[in-house]
Amino acid sequence: MSLTSPLWAQPTPADKALAEGLFQDGKRLMDEGKLQEACPKLAESQRVDPTVGTLLNLAVCHEKEGKTASAWAEFKEASALAASAGQQDRAQFAARRGSELEARLTRLVLEVAQAAPGMAITLNGKELSATAATGSGIPVDPGTATIEARAPGKQPWSQQVTLDPGPSTTRVTIPPLADVAAAAPAGAPPPAPQPSTQARPEAAAPGAPRAGGSPMRTLGFVAGGVGLAGIGVGAVFGILTMQKAGDVEAGCSGNFGCSRADVEANESALTTAMVSNIAIGAGLACVGAGVAMVLMSGSSEKAAAAERVWIAPSVASDGGRVTLGGRW
Repeated sequence: MSLTSPLWAQPTPADKALAEGLFQDGKRLMDEGKLQEACPKLAESQRVDPTVGTLLNLAVCHEKEGKTASAWAEFKEASALAASAGQQDRAQFAARRGSELEARLTRLVLEVAQAAPGMAITLNGKELSATAATGSGIPVDPGTATIEARAPGKQPWSQQVTLDPGPSTTRVTIPPLADVAAAAPAGAPPPAPQPSTQARPEAAAPGAPRAGGSPMRTLGFVAGGVGLAGIGVGAVFGILTMQKAGDVEAGCSGNFGCSRADVEANESALTTAMVSNIAIGAGLACVGAGVAMVLMSGSSEKAAAAERVWIAPSVASDGGRVTLGGRW
């Protein structure tokens, strides 16, 4: 018996004190309903100094937390340990609670469509035997579970599933794992790039109309509108100039000559006349440019050529001008 019994490392007095403190904290937190804090403390206490009492409290905590599979396994283990230690009351209590939980377990059934040599399956990061796990209902805690499958020379596969509280059974089929692309030999040319599945704008064929209209045509209408506005502004200043010129002529026609106010009015008339001339000139230039751009965008071929031509009207103190440029 001494040769076949497992050898457990005996906890030190410091370990026992730590385990007792963790156990008391875990019990208090569980009584307060703080299960997410209580269960880890009880689990750590059981790891440091394993006892049947701590294991039973951990099972109760996990059951209240909704982790039915964990609680079921802990009740089963506590029942066996209590029976071997002669603690019949605890053994019967744990066995009864375990049987009650077994009837409402959540189970996961894994099926492998095509097994691969050296295949490894993991459930929430814990490796399972591919042969033993498939086809059997594995007791699992409700919630989200991640299943992964790997094999040498194969691409890994993974899937996340949501497991409902029991009694329930969820089936997941692991598809055949795809082969990993073999590495190209040294000196071999790189593989041709695969066409992208992302939508790309198609190049328009020569002479084909472009979607959305010609930008040159739009620019022509804008230039025409600006030109008409400029002509309107020039006309207003022209009327003001004529009114001021009339006032100056009337004031300077007498025998006493032009007064200082008449001189200032004459200078103001000259300024408004210059502004009127510039505005009307620039407006006519913009209207002409707009008409030209609209006509140039009349056909698709002319629109393609017009994209390489630009017209820039400008206004300066000495008058207005239009600059025509292009790229050939």
